[in-house]
Amino acid sequence: MLSSFTKLIDRFGGGIAGVLNLIGGLSLVALIPSFAWLVFGRYVLNETPTWVEQVSLILIVLITFPVAAAGMRDNSHLSVSFFRDALPPKIAAVVAAISYAAMAWFGYWMMVGGIDLMAFNWAKKMPIIHVSDGWRSLPMAVCGAGITFYSIVHILKIITRWKAISKASFYHDDLLNKDAE
Repeated sequence: MLSSFTKLIDRFGGGIAGVLNLIGGLSLVALIPSFAWLVFGRYVLNETPTWVEQVSLILIVLITFPVAAAGMRDNSHLSVSFFRDALPPKIAAVVAAISYAAMAWFGYWMMVGGIDLMAFNWAKKMPIIHVSDGWRSLPMAVCGAGITFYSIVHILKIITRWKAISKASFYHDDLLNKDAE
């Protein structure tokens, strides 16, 4: 029962990660021509487009935060797993679960802080482009929610794959992605 639920939410999380990566990718694609316009306006037209700076601030957070959350799902985030992976498989899995629990706690508070910042800044307008300053904090709240969600999914995968982890000669994250034996 828990195994099928874990597979279901992992599949759902994969779809969300795809959307988060798409948001980051489209934001990166939008950032490049906006800076090209900035350079063209400044050096060719001799009139700097001032809106590019404000738009780029939004695009940068749309690139970094959603992609960071998606990186938690794929374990492509920055981590030091050398010591964990050198431990016996059962102990390494427990250490991994503890680290995912700490990341879930961090993600929760990141989400709460992002929501608070968004609420605090919602009435303020960004200069030049005249949109709510709260939009800059929304990606941080989404990232925190994603980190929390994906960390919990990883913990559930460790629990449901405990038998395979116990049989393994060493612990690695690929053990969590195979079908139950």
